[in-house]
Amino acid sequence: MKSILVVLLAFSLSLRAQPAAQGFSLPNGLRVVLLEEHEHALVRANLHLRIEPGDVPPSRQGLPLLFHRMFDHAETADLKAGELDRMLEDSGILLAQSMEPGGLTWRLVARSRDQDRAMGLLADRLMRTLIDPSILEAQRLACRRQVERPEGSPHARLRQALTQDPASRPTLDSLNAIRLEDLLTFRAKVIRPERAILILHGDLGLEQAKRLVMLSLGSWAAQEPPSPRNPPPSAATAPAPSAPADAPRIPDPGKGIRIQAMASRPRDLAPEAAELLNLLVPGNAGLLSVQVAIENGWLLATLDGESGTPGSHLWSLLQERLEALRRRGFAQDDLDRARVAWFARRSLDSLHPEAQMDRALAEALGYGRSDERMKALSLDALNTGLRNWLDPAKLQMGASGDPGDLKTLPTL
Repeated sequence: MKSILVVLLAFSLSLRAQPAAQGFSLPNGLRVVLLEEHEHALVRANLHLRIEPGDVPPSRQGLPLLFHRMFDHAETADLKAGELDRMLEDSGILLAQSMEPGGLTWRLVARSRDQDRAMGLLADRLMRTLIDPSILEAQRLACRRQVERPEGSPHARLRQALTQDPASRPTLDSLNAIRLEDLLTFRAKVIRPERAILILHGDLGLEQAKRLVMLSLGSWAAQEPPSPRNPPPSAATAPAPSAPADAPRIPDPGKGIRIQAMASRPRDLAPEAAELLNLLVPGNAGLLSVQVAIENGWLLATLDGESGTPGSHLWSLLQERLEALRRRGFAQDDLDRARVAWFARRSLDSLHPEAQMDRALAEALGYGRSDERMKALSLDALNTGLRNWLDPAKLQMGASGDPGDLKTLPTL
């Protein structure tokens, strides 16, 4: 009874504290979600453009990475190189572009009095950025270096290698094959208002938001892809995709050995079940020395061993621990406890604007979490999701550590 009361209290607090989402669309297809919050004189905007699998031709896996760098370093029709950075710094406006799983995102933060100017700068990047052929080779070289020598610690590089889909992982061949025409075609496919979702949060009302978005992005129109001047390479002459790599091994001399296994969240896993597994799996006592984290839809299991420990022994131990959790699953008490914690955490979203905006984006993209579905989630559905996520056939394995220890790993 006490747990039920806590859940109801947290649920009522979340409904009372969070601003109600208001939505509208522009004639060009841009979808907008507004979250009003007038306590602070700030306006935030997150614009997400989705990238679909068919946007990247075969043998061009490096196209999103190169396009992201080209777009981020390019001039616009109205602003020369460096002018945008100076304007942002002088006005105190934050505008950042990032490449995320499934798309490109721009994040904007400005004072309420600067909202027109800030949205105008965002529109300038989206609608008037010039793909400059003169910087293509410099950015291609930067991408090559990123692929050949990834930045970060050996542990961070191992995680990056495991979370990338081998079929879409940038390769040197794919980067070398990209032409200016490929970049322009990719832009025409992706930088389109009907693919975009704009989340607004802050000190503006609905009518004010409609005026702001219409003035800044109302003229945004899709561009037609360029007509090919030369026929694309035939299937016979196109660079062949690189062969799938073996389990990544990242050398880290003088260290022990770290074994990691990763699995992406199953497509058919309900978002509510995924949320509770995010709370239940990490720190589970049955995993003992295996550390598990769930981040951005990936389950990461880590087991560290001292120098001289056979890699094959650690990998077998990691598999055994994960399989034991998979078979055992969770009990009703675990489900109830995690559900209470989830509702309590959800009630605090009103204190974090970015959390509210991420939630609104997830709902707009069709994978939001529903309070009603969370309350109706059954134990069987939760454990079925766990078994699918920890399916041994779906685990990707890799290791970092001393080169001598890495030689003891099995070939997968």
